[in-house]
Amino acid sequence: MIRVDILSPVGGKVGGIENVIKLWTKNLSQPDYVVRVIHMSPGTKYLDGYEYAYAFCDKEDEDFNEKLKRFVKNYAGFINEYGAPDVCIATNWPVMCVVAETVRRILKSDYKIISWVHSSIAEYKKAGLGGIDEMLCADAHLCISRNNERHLLEYVERTKVYYVGNPVIMQSFIEKTHGEKQLCYVGRLQEIKRVDIILEALYRAHNKWNLRIIGDGESAQDLKEITRYLKLQDRVEYTGWKENPWEYCRDACALVAASEYEGFMLTGAEAMSMGLTVISTPVEGLIDYLIPGKNGYLFEKNNAEELAQVLDYLYDGKLPMCDRKACRESVDKYSENNYIKKIKKNLEEWLSI
Repeated sequence: MIRVDILSPVGGKVGGIENVIKLWTKNLSQPDYVVRVIHMSPGTKYLDGYEYAYAFCDKEDEDFNEKLKRFVKNYAGFINEYGAPDVCIATNWPVMCVVAETVRRILKSDYKIISWVHSSIAEYKKAGLGGIDEMLCADAHLCISRNNERHLLEYVERTKVYYVGNPVIMQSFIEKTHGEKQLCYVGRLQEIKRVDIILEALYRAHNKWNLRIIGDGESAQDLKEITRYLKLQDRVEYTGWKENPWEYCRDACALVAASEYEGFMLTGAEAMSMGLTVISTPVEGLIDYLIPGKNGYLFEKNNAEELAQVLDYLYDGKLPMCDRKACRESVDKYSENNYIKKIKKNLEEWLSI
């Protein structure tokens, strides 16, 4: 039996990384595996009462170095009580690799440490949460984007870097839709997603597209005010957060996104699995699977004029909507079944590092 710890500095909420962790707990089960999910602050509700979910109390007004010392103390205490893992997956922040390595050294243990960050390494570094230097404490690295893979390969031998992307829940394939002028956006409504760029492009486009926005967040009210200011109320619909957002995209021909950065952009891959064309900024992760003209189109960040032009070209037939079957086939390699097969294979390899 392989014992795996997923070590996270923050509590789990509702989102992409939590969905992936949940997938691990459901598909890496006894008698072959035990996956222990350990959060260094409260937040295990998303795991629905999973037996091996643990969370520690958080402390307010604690500086970063003190926080890391507490993480080391907590994880060392956890191992002393419940036993050491065979593999520790240091997730979210690159600096968690240092935490896992410090505990391993203090306890004179021999578990393997695997880094698993969920956004751009450069963005973590910019935020003061560690970067490549901290990740080099790990024995191997799990990458969700080719950009992170390339970055690591400048410092680490190829045999220690594993690109897996993220698992995609393959949605029901919609072979044909009558919503030729219907667009959708799926995701949180926050500044980094730049939904305001999509609204501006809708306003600038010569042709009249309809947009359905599925999601909620701190920017929702501001976006609704922008919609009113641009007099787009008749063409923009806000549904709020939905348990299954893709049910509200069945009449759409394309998903539109304008994020400043992403880790993988799971919504893009899920949209393609339905057969939707994806129109997006060239964010990390997405550019690993979006092939312009085959399953989507790209426009530059913060460029509403370029997005408006793409929309006009699609409306007028100067650009074709992508073949729906080709869109689905382009992300099949990321399906949950294929993803879990790769993870199981990787676990076996990590034990022999």
